[in-house]
Amino acid sequence: MKFSYNWGLKDISFWAMVTFAAPIFAEEISLAPAVAPIEEEGKLTGFLKSIELSGFVDTYYSYSYSKPVDRRGSTAGFSQDGGHFLNEKGFDREDNSFSLDNVEISVFKPTTEKDPIGFGFTTNYGEIAQRLTFVNSHGRADGLGGAQDFTISQGFVTYKAPIGKGLDFKVGKFATWIGAELWESVDNPNYSRSLIYQNTNAFTNTGIAMSYPVLDNLTASLFFVNGWDTFVDNNSGKTVGYQFNWKIGQKTNLIFNGSEGPEQARDSHSYRHFWEVIFAFKPLDKTTINIDADWATEQGASQNLNSVILLNNNDPVTSVAYWDKDGNFHPSLGNPGNAKWGGVSTIINQEITDYFGIAVRGEYLYDKDGARLGVQGLDVLEGTLTFNCKIRENLLIRPEVRYDKANKNVWEGKNNNLTTLIGFSYLF
Repeated sequence: MKFSYNWGLKDISFWAMVTFAAPIFAEEISLAPAVAPIEEEGKLTGFLKSIELSGFVDTYYSYSYSKPVDRRGSTAGFSQDGGHFLNEKGFDREDNSFSLDNVEISVFKPTTEKDPIGFGFTTNYGEIAQRLTFVNSHGRADGLGGAQDFTISQGFVTYKAPIGKGLDFKVGKFATWIGAELWESVDNPNYSRSLIYQNTNAFTNTGIAMSYPVLDNLTASLFFVNGWDTFVDNNSGKTVGYQFNWKIGQKTNLIFNGSEGPEQARDSHSYRHFWEVIFAFKPLDKTTINIDADWATEQGASQNLNSVILLNNNDPVTSVAYWDKDGNFHPSLGNPGNAKWGGVSTIINQEITDYFGIAVRGEYLYDKDGARLGVQGLDVLEGTLTFNCKIRENLLIRPEVRYDKANKNVWEGKNNNLTTLIGFSYLF
């Protein structure tokens, strides 16, 4: 999230001295009530001066050449068209449609040595609001494709404790520490997000975060949260996360992320273990390379799937539920098993001019047990080419071509899917 605008006036003070005759004293008394509003205005404008505000409007048009019968991607679960089309993307899922993806407004007050208390919140309206929180405030798990078009994706209080170099606290709901990309398309080199960001990571967490600069070039963070994408907890357990951000040089960063905790509804004993390594470097002044590798395991997750499972194309199915080719649903036939998944993504972002650049992404997602995409034994390769065109200072136009290829026929009887997209974004 970006924050850019500040407002403010300097505090105004008033001083008076009572002397001479009673009429003058009375005049001073009559002026006294006018002082308080001026002082209050000074406090208010001083507060507004510290506030940072930013936002953007993001729209797009997308077309899938697999032509799913149900071309609306906001339906619940991972599949469309009665289970015959795998929608492997968590975002920009609408097909053959002009879509309002995200109207985002962020308000942020940073902490300083003079004022160690701050806050922040982010609001979202549009298709993206249906993606960012899977368990609503009533504790009911809706899965992907909730009915609400508006959400508060972040809302937190921050505090810089005077301990050593400053121990930073954040309490509330905030964007996850996991992942090399963000849900805001305008902040990523590609318009669409990677498979591993959309399917192996959380988007938001609710709890407490602590961060401390252990060394000048190494920051360590600890997280104690409800779980993945849960506004309220879906079980009695808690998730512990950690991050080590090492700035190796001026143009090189190495980040190690982890998460340990129970994530399944009403199950506090089946643990998910997640590890991630992000390596970002800038070999040339206008070239950035980002490598993101994920690996995770989860107890009982191969059967405990919260969504309808995709047609498995007549392959033997033993441990997951599925839809057959006639549209009939079959429950799980096997015993619960431990699930494993992972992947690696590489993004190369090349700026050609101040107003034009190209971003290329290639990645591999491994989901053997169907825990993330619902298809047992699934491997997916993905390649994306994005043209980033800046029109004026704040208007972005981003044509994109994306190709996904799987080891199973998961897109209307085909093992590959070509998508073209063009995004229009205005930042303010």
